[in-house]
Amino acid sequence: MSLKGKNLGLRTVAGAALGVIVVGAALWSPWALAVVAAVVVVLGQDELFRMAASRGEVQPMGTLAMCLGVPLVAECVLEPSPVVLLTILFFVPLLFVAELARGKQRPLENIAITLFGLLYTAVPMAMMMLVGFVEGEWEPARVLAIIFMVWVNDIFAYLVGCSIGKHKMCPTISPKKSWEGFFGGLIFAVGFAMAAGYMMEGNIYAWGGLGLVVALAGVAGDLVESMIKREYDVKDSGNLIPGHGGILDRFDALLVAMPFAYVYMIIFGL
Repeated sequence: MSLKGKNLGLRTVAGAALGVIVVGAALWSPWALAVVAAVVVVLGQDELFRMAASRGEVQPMGTLAMCLGVPLVAECVLEPSPVVLLTILFFVPLLFVAELARGKQRPLENIAITLFGLLYTAVPMAMMMLVGFVEGEWEPARVLAIIFMVWVNDIFAYLVGCSIGKHKMCPTISPKKSWEGFFGGLIFAVGFAMAAGYMMEGNIYAWGGLGLVVALAGVAGDLVESMIKREYDVKDSGNLIPGHGGILDRFDALLVAMPFAYVYMIIFGL
């Protein structure tokens, strides 16, 4: 493939604007980033639930999911502790009771897709907020490092894949992805991670491992969202971001990578 014919300019401008918002929010305060995270949760859930409801049978509990997901993110700022994530255990019985009260058709499917929406959007965004706190102090560089690992992997996988990609990676789910792009993104993501570790005076090898985990999980996140879109026969999850599609199209890699990054950082003490 070649870069010719790609709407690279629009994609770059939109991506840069989004990057400024995310980076600016993280540097400003944890609450500012929490607002961005909450927007991702609400809009991401809306896109997912719209796709699920497009077949006219499943009716997710969108309002309830929003009312549970956003406070979970806020709770991780008020009390930045892994214990906060146990809140998700109370969501399941609550969803069953709420669905019982609604009396809709296909109740188990309604509960399943609603719970999936919470696990897919709210939990990763909550973990993102937890990553930024060290002993109660906000350290935005930690969060931004992971976000940039995802973006570096995505950008260079795209550029390398468009330039020299020939061998299809997963043609049935994402026909445009190539193994050349995969390894190109992986190398640059690991390199960036080691550089970030060096700048933060950490173990560069542990940070390199984090970059590897984030890149692999990011690719999985992209493929997961492609799988979801194929399930509902849509090209993009939405049209909010010019050149990118919807919120899920832009944050799909981060949503899957963040839980892996969070656990990795706990295990290796980063």
